[in-house]
Amino acid sequence: MGAERRSSARMAPATRRTWRDAGLAGSTRRLGGQRPRAAGRERRPLQHAGGDLLTGGPGAPGGSPAALAEEPVAGQVVGPREPDGWVLADDGAALATYVHEPARPPAPRWRDRLAGRHPAPPTVVLVHGWTLSAVVWDRAVAAITEARPDVRVVRYDQRGHGSSAARGPLAPAGRPVAAISRLADDLAAVVDTCAPEGPLVLVGHSMGGMALLSASARAPGLLGPRTRGLVLVSTSAGGLSSAGRPLAPLMAALARLPQDVLVPRAPRLLAQRTNYGPGVDPQLVASTMRAMGRVSGRTTGEWFSALMAHDENAALPLLAAAGTPVRVVVGDHDRLTPPAHARALVDAVPQARMRVVAGTGHMMLVERPDAIAAEVGALLG
Repeated sequence: MGAERRSSARMAPATRRTWRDAGLAGSTRRLGGQRPRAAGRERRPLQHAGGDLLTGGPGAPGGSPAALAEEPVAGQVVGPREPDGWVLADDGAALATYVHEPARPPAPRWRDRLAGRHPAPPTVVLVHGWTLSAVVWDRAVAAITEARPDVRVVRYDQRGHGSSAARGPLAPAGRPVAAISRLADDLAAVVDTCAPEGPLVLVGHSMGGMALLSASARAPGLLGPRTRGLVLVSTSAGGLSSAGRPLAPLMAALARLPQDVLVPRAPRLLAQRTNYGPGVDPQLVASTMRAMGRVSGRTTGEWFSALMAHDENAALPLLAAAGTPVRVVVGDHDRLTPPAHARALVDAVPQARMRVVAGTGHMMLVERPDAIAAEVGALLG
């Protein structure tokens, strides 16, 4: 996957011991109200070729698990839940990961049954955006798995977001980690660990879509034969700096805060006007904001700067040459990454197909999860 890329799934045991000995930078933040632990539910280790990665207990980031919620159900964003396991990035940062196993696993062919083999189910990997966390995909997970009960869904908190560490103890001291290329390497580590085989669909929203674009250049193995396609939701290849210039002084101030200092989100009415379409149910906006809770001020400021510097136009010819199917989905009321950004992606990648969803804003994954599920289903066939 290229010399630049160093997969966490292939980290040497000595490196992992160094990570465990050094402890974790960053903290585990509860994003919503405390919920009782579900009876009988066990935390599942995430497997890789060398054995288990980190699961619960004192070694987890911050020393305590995030609050636990039930599985996603259609129509709501449930809120924080305990991670199913932790994936190590190549700098030792622990990424909180959540896995929804298929309700109807694929049936093996007769030769596989005789040999005791079971086919890997299709896996959909969901990558969230700036200042969000994995819980924002709740409605999309419900829509995807209702339409395709044979599918595994993997999602994770991006570094510095949700319960994931902001940086690892192996990261060079004094060097910032907030870069879209860093997120691309994290994505490759999650795929290597949680979805090493079987058909694959990658879905990225906003900053998560930018991570997918970067990964197409930094980890070209993600565009191999088993990858059925990419779904780029409300995202852009770059050119955001002019629109974000008025916020730059505030974001620079936030970036200087300690990682553990949480700041409130924008008032609901402002968030609704900025991020959603005109017909959204205000109660859906309010419940989503409650589920997300407050966010780290430093994460907000540092990753804002990464978004402003983001430019993946050089990766688009590589994506075009790979021939991997691409679906670009955007709302016609998206004020943050408007349809012009989606059109630029489609113009640069001949195999890409664009869908504009009427009456929808930037938070399409909350407003119209059915639109995302439809694109995933089309790619899986």
